[in-house]
Amino acid sequence: MNTRIVNIKIALGLAVTALTFAGCSKDELSDVNHRDDVHIIGFEVSTGKTRADIVDIDALQTDADGFGVFATQGAASKMFINNSAYRYHADASGWSWAGNKVKWPEEAEDYPINFYAYYPLSGVSLNGDLTAAYTIADTPEKQKDFLAAHQTGVAARPLTGDVSLAFRHILSKIDFRVVTAADMSVEVQSIAVRHVGNNGTFDFEELDWTSAPAKWNSGYDYMKAPLNPANIFKGTTNPKDVTGSAGSLMLMPQDLSTRRWDKTIAGLATQSYVEVVYRMYETANGKDIVGYGDAADHPDYDGSVTGSLYVKVAYPLPTNWLISKAYAYTIYLDGDSSGGNLIEENFIDENGEDTKLPVIDPETGEPINPPDPIFPDNSIGFDVSVDNWGTVNNPLQ
Repeated sequence: MNTRIVNIKIALGLAVTALTFAGCSKDELSDVNHRDDVHIIGFEVSTGKTRADIVDIDALQTDADGFGVFATQGAASKMFINNSAYRYHADASGWSWAGNKVKWPEEAEDYPINFYAYYPLSGVSLNGDLTAAYTIADTPEKQKDFLAAHQTGVAARPLTGDVSLAFRHILSKIDFRVVTAADMSVEVQSIAVRHVGNNGTFDFEELDWTSAPAKWNSGYDYMKAPLNPANIFKGTTNPKDVTGSAGSLMLMPQDLSTRRWDKTIAGLATQSYVEVVYRMYETANGKDIVGYGDAADHPDYDGSVTGSLYVKVAYPLPTNWLISKAYAYTIYLDGDSSGGNLIEENFIDENGEDTKLPVIDPETGEPINPPDPIFPDNSIGFDVSVDNWGTVNNPLQ
């Protein structure tokens, strides 16, 4: 059969029909070394430029495992490629199969062919029925941008020699921002998401999740305590990005709208919320507004605690995390919002530990009791907007 090398073009995009990331420039193509054996199925990998924490061409090339490919063929949909790896050579000589090279079939009855691909290669448990079980890693540093793609019904080798596979981000990306008042500074010690689902079943034919998480009590630290010194955000009307301890959270798409925290202490055991540990003070003179810059200033100070004192608060999480969406939660700590609802009756120290010193208002000396808002005259509200790459901005007030 007189054929030429077949290159399967792979584009990492927002949807299965897109060949570039939304809001990105032209695809950036990598060089491919053409082989003499024209019957081998090869891959030419292309991608648009995007943020560093999202998988791009460089990330795929530096991952020694590569990505996984499987395919079915014929009317009976028998397995053609059984979970093989395709990867970039460490010597930068190009892409190839990690094991035995895969050739295009020569017989008509071996078509159509349905191609499926995914990344990362590890951590994906294929079920044998074109679905995969996936569980989110417990710690952010182990979480990866999970990608999937398919091209079905390939009836013959295309005249162009190319079959397109458009990879799709299939998790939800979570990040946080902070807004403070113009004359205020906020020290944020930690941010976490509590009681969300961590697993699901992905259907490669539908390119979608087919099951709701069976486990709902997972928690993920975006910025983990103890963070000493804490992140300092000086007053500005523009949201400032919070740098996560290990980048963005990559979490399971799921509907949390009926599981959001009801602002009761009992609800903390099962309901979904964002947890924030912080303190606030006037930038010009250091006057304490929320928490204390020096534990010795607390009226009940007994010498057992040193350093700053922080409050631990929560915000309900009434959201529906969708596949391929990036969610940016803006935490308003400006004195005009609620400041979150207190969930720990005692101050937290610089090591993230309970100080046994009760939370009080530094200005009035009056106690603040869980689950009261830090600023009781201001209510919690949400607005949602959508931007490129499905970015959803959510204010936590």
